[in-house]
Amino acid sequence: MADGSQTSGADNTAHMKALLLALRQIGMPLLQVLTETPAGGAGGTSGAAAVKAEQFGALVDNTVSLSQALSAQIGAGDEPVDAWVRWALAGAASHVVASNYRATGQPLPPDDAQRLASIVSELQDKFKAQIPAGDENIPNTVATFRAKMMEALVPVVGAVAQYSFGRAEHALLAEVAERLVRTADQMTRALAAPGSTPEEWRLLCWNVLKSAGQIYTESHYAEADRLLYMNADERAAYFAKHGNVVPMTQVWQAFNQRMAMLATLATYLEAPAAAQVDVSQAWQ
Repeated sequence: MADGSQTSGADNTAHMKALLLALRQIGMPLLQVLTETPAGGAGGTSGAAAVKAEQFGALVDNTVSLSQALSAQIGAGDEPVDAWVRWALAGAASHVVASNYRATGQPLPPDDAQRLASIVSELQDKFKAQIPAGDENIPNTVATFRAKMMEALVPVVGAVAQYSFGRAEHALLAEVAERLVRTADQMTRALAAPGSTPEEWRLLCWNVLKSAGQIYTESHYAEADRLLYMNADERAAYFAKHGNVVPMTQVWQAFNQRMAMLATLATYLEAPAAAQVDVSQAWQ
C-alpha cells in the first residue's frame, strides 16, 4: 500500500510540474496576446469571450504544429533529448505564434509553420563552429544547441513579424540570425577565460546570443517606431533618398554600440564564488 501511495504521489507531482510548465511556456504567451488584442466583430461580453476561446484553441494548435516542425528541423525528433529541450521548443513556438497574432490579428497560416521552421534548417550549416561534436558530454548535444539558438532568437522573430523594413520576412530573419550568431561567436572568443572547457565556452556563447537577440529586438523596434512617428512628408523624402528601400543602418548602428557596451562591461565583471553554477545544471 505504501509503495502504491508513493508511486501515486510521484505521478501527481510529475503531472503538476507538467501543467505548470505548459502554463508558463505555452499558455501565458498566448493568453497575454489574447488579452492585448480586441476580438473583432464580437457582439457583447459573451460574444467576445466565445471568440477568444475559439482563437485560443487555434493558437494552441498553431503552437503544436510549429513545435513539431521545429523539432523535425533541428533533429530532436530523431534522437533522444532531455524533456526541457522539447519544452524550450514549445515555448519558442508559443512566442512566435503570439507575435504573429499580435501583428496580424489572425492565427498562423498552416504553411507558415513549416516556412518559419525551415529557417533553422538553412542556418545550421553556418554555425558548425558552435555545434558540439558527437563525443562531448550531455547536455551538449546538437539538438541542445539548436534549441538554445531558437530560444534566443524568439524575440527577433516577433520583431520581424511586426515590421520587416519592406523586406521578405524569411530573408531578413536569416540575415539577422546569421549576424547575431557571428557576433555572439566573436564576443565569446574575446570574453571566454583561458582554459575554458567546451561546455563553459558554449554556455557563455548561448547567453551572449540571448543578450544579442534582446538588444537587436530593442534596436529594431526603436527604429520602426522612429519611422512610424515621422511626419508623412519627411518619411516619404527619407525613403526616396534611399531608393525606396527602407534602410536598416540605424538598427545595426544601435545594435553594435550596445553590444560593444555590453562587451566592455563584461570585462569588468567577476562573479563571486557563491554565484557560480554547476555547468551541468545550467540548462534547466
